[in-house]
Amino acid sequence: MVHGPLTDMSQESTRLGTTTSLCPTCLERVPGTYETGGDAVYLKRSCPQHGTSSRKIWESLDHWEWAADFGPANQGTASEDLTVDGDHACLAVVEITQDCNLSCSYCFASSGPGGKQLPFDEVVDLLDTVKTEGGTRPIQFSGGEPTVHDELPELVEQARDMGFEHVEVNTKGINLARQDEYAERLVDAGVTAVYLQFDGVTSETYEAIREVDLLDVKREALDACRRADLPVILVPTVVPGVNDDEMGDVVRFALDNLDVVQSINFQPVAHFGRYEKHDGRFSLDEAARKLAAQIEAIEPRDFLPVPCCSSYCQMSTAVMPNGEGGVFPLTGLLDLDNWETLSGLVDEADWMELLAGTPVGHETVEIASGCCGFNVPGDGDVLPVTLTGFMDADAADVNRLDNCCISVPTPDGDLVPFCAYNMTDEEGQYALRNRHEWGGRDATGESASADSTATPTTDGGKPDYEG
Repeated sequence: MVHGPLTDMSQESTRLGTTTSLCPTCLERVPGTYETGGDAVYLKRSCPQHGTSSRKIWESLDHWEWAADFGPANQGTASEDLTVDGDHACLAVVEITQDCNLSCSYCFASSGPGGKQLPFDEVVDLLDTVKTEGGTRPIQFSGGEPTVHDELPELVEQARDMGFEHVEVNTKGINLARQDEYAERLVDAGVTAVYLQFDGVTSETYEAIREVDLLDVKREALDACRRADLPVILVPTVVPGVNDDEMGDVVRFALDNLDVVQSINFQPVAHFGRYEKHDGRFSLDEAARKLAAQIEAIEPRDFLPVPCCSSYCQMSTAVMPNGEGGVFPLTGLLDLDNWETLSGLVDEADWMELLAGTPVGHETVEIASGCCGFNVPGDGDVLPVTLTGFMDADAADVNRLDNCCISVPTPDGDLVPFCAYNMTDEEGQYALRNRHEWGGRDATGESASADSTATPTTDGGKPDYEG
């Protein structure tokens, strides 16, 4: 069986390199080969059971080769257990519930109303794993929708008491918008930033991606955070043909709200969870090209690879208003030589602090940028913009997973790569998660746990987010 055969490529293929990959059908380890086809880059694999597969993973060979020069010296070595080295665990995503007040078209965890809520003590055990294995690095409470967890403020307090200085909450913002002083309650508990799902600036975008118009909710959630002095990271899921034309508008929206918006993390859609079918995916280089086309003065190569992980996982720039209604990309001042100098000045753990906009991260920007010949303006004038390309089965590379800096703590006491934890096969099964008994739902179509109370729904079975 052949998926996306190399014979369909417009030009004869050329081998670029080899790796340990995963079969996209069963997610078992198989040899992988990076090859060119025309101007694109493909990952070819041969599985004894499921045959040969070839998937396009990068649109531009030229961009692929350029990005490789910015990568870390250690690109990963395909470890047997797929755990994250503690020294490399820059950010830990702590899933506290599978319950959610929405059932979106796109969802890593396939969460929805009625999912299981983790007991307080089990979450504390996960926090202990993070602290033991990776130290008190930045953490992000996630799910599901963490704000539907009855004890979220208490869990935040617990995390802060355990020494975690930066605690984000990953949320759709519904409870921030609808519950009086909920944002203030989170601030009092010790939340340092909100990771706000923010897909665009039109109602149509939310109806397509979230199956309900959330535009006013997003604005109200942002206003609630502003009143509470709670910093916000905007997190758009970007879907080709749906909202990829709104990326520039999201940047402009953020620039208009720099008093509360700290950064943007664009996440081009990948085939995880409730989007397991292999169509509509696009790579980081294509996302960079799309965004650059919508913001004057930004070029695709202004998005530089983040050096603590693979060159093909995260890319980032920082823009500042130019005083004339446009922006100036600070990365435009960097070439490879002074980028290597900057990378050497920044401790690996501080890169995620920088992207998260923590006080440590801001201090890192000021120190490092000063050494590279330019000065960053005062607070609120610079907007970091990041592109995160999550690795689905199409692009599965065990070497890259071994170099992952975003981890998930598991009940067995390990930190595992976020993408490995969430990766689904062609049947929608969480094959790696199931194989290692990491927890969560077994498959994308699995119904909610029967031992938890479902969120009330209204028309068409959709959650009543007004409540």
